[in-house]
Amino acid sequence: MKAVDVIDLDVRYGAHQILEAIAFSVHSGEMIGICGPNGSGKTTLLKAMSRIIAPAAGEVYYNGEQMDTLSFRMLAQRVAVVPQETAINFDFTVSEIVMMGRHPYIGRFASESREDHAICDRVMRLANVSHLADMPVNQISGGERQRVLIARALAQEPDVLLLDEATSHLDISHQIEILSIIRKEMEKTATISVFHDINLASCYCDRIVLLNDRKIAAMGTPVQVITRDLIRCVYGIDVIVSSHPTTGRPYILPAYQDPMDEKRGGRVHIICGGSMGSQLLGMLHLTGCVLSAGVLNVLDSDYVTARDLGIPLISEAPFAPISASSSSLLKQWLEESDLIILVAMPVGMGNLSNLRMVSHYPKKTVILGSIDEFEDFTSGEATMILGNLLEGGGEECASPDQVMKRLCYREESSCSVPNSGSRLENLT
Repeated sequence: MKAVDVIDLDVRYGAHQILEAIAFSVHSGEMIGICGPNGSGKTTLLKAMSRIIAPAAGEVYYNGEQMDTLSFRMLAQRVAVVPQETAINFDFTVSEIVMMGRHPYIGRFASESREDHAICDRVMRLANVSHLADMPVNQISGGERQRVLIARALAQEPDVLLLDEATSHLDISHQIEILSIIRKEMEKTATISVFHDINLASCYCDRIVLLNDRKIAAMGTPVQVITRDLIRCVYGIDVIVSSHPTTGRPYILPAYQDPMDEKRGGRVHIICGGSMGSQLLGMLHLTGCVLSAGVLNVLDSDYVTARDLGIPLISEAPFAPISASSSSLLKQWLEESDLIILVAMPVGMGNLSNLRMVSHYPKKTVILGSIDEFEDFTSGEATMILGNLLEGGGEECASPDQVMKRLCYREESSCSVPNSGSRLENLT
């Protein structure tokens, strides 16, 4: 059964249209992320869904019942809201604030029951605020206060949980902790959460609703919504979209250039794999370098990044050995390159040929990462090649930023784009 059904919702402030024809449904146990740029109507949508503001048109249903037909008490039993702002005007203690989550279930002249206290004690432990129980809520930090409001919402035991950037005041540790608790403890609850952080939304949400220009620009799973084209269209920035190495879900990296850097040039070939090169590919894409990459298999996320950025690459089918034609082209590209960047990655018999080919060009090879960061599945041959590269004049760089510094051309006292055919200097 649908826990939430939003049907053609319009919201206006006077003559100004904020939201137009918003429609989506959420089932019990689902977590939906609401994303979009500033001013796209994310907070307004949650206010309309919690009856803080009245929609100009459309309807909201909770468990099949129209929101406007529910009394405020019934609505509070079904829907809990954690707002973006954490200001509280009175000096209630933390435990008193959390107990407010039980008020929809307590009669007008009744007292809190033993069960109410047990529920509040449990959610305060979950939100890690038990040690603050007797503290005035206005004497704790903003992040702690936000965790108190989340505990209050959990105490309501709602069918629907509305979160308006509820973790924005928390550090990354508490963000992960709270979102994990919500996913685990509210497994029968429909959760709708506004996110500014697209990567957090991707990690925790079953589906994402992407708002832009008053309407839904896209709606679907994180893989369907978090694409380079959609992010560029909605947010106006270029990003690199990769698959997270542990969750497999998409995450984004802004494809930005250091504003202190001048435009750079040169011919650079990147050998990478296993998503380890995606960030560097995006950074180099904006520098003016002539880039190439490979050999990569077509299911590798680095292949997807290079392809989406329009970087020429050499590819092979998954689990296929590197062919003679690919090896020949790789040799040509390595010969023509001013710099070869070898990114720390897993190395097996399938991609060992990449390292064997690079071993002939130690003096123009930079290794991003240490030898210890390569996963060697070749009985030690890959490690031996890497050691020989360093002994032959290759260099190690600990971070992409260090690699970027290696690309700076030495032309008098500033960096500039060299003439065609110039070789990289300042590498050794």
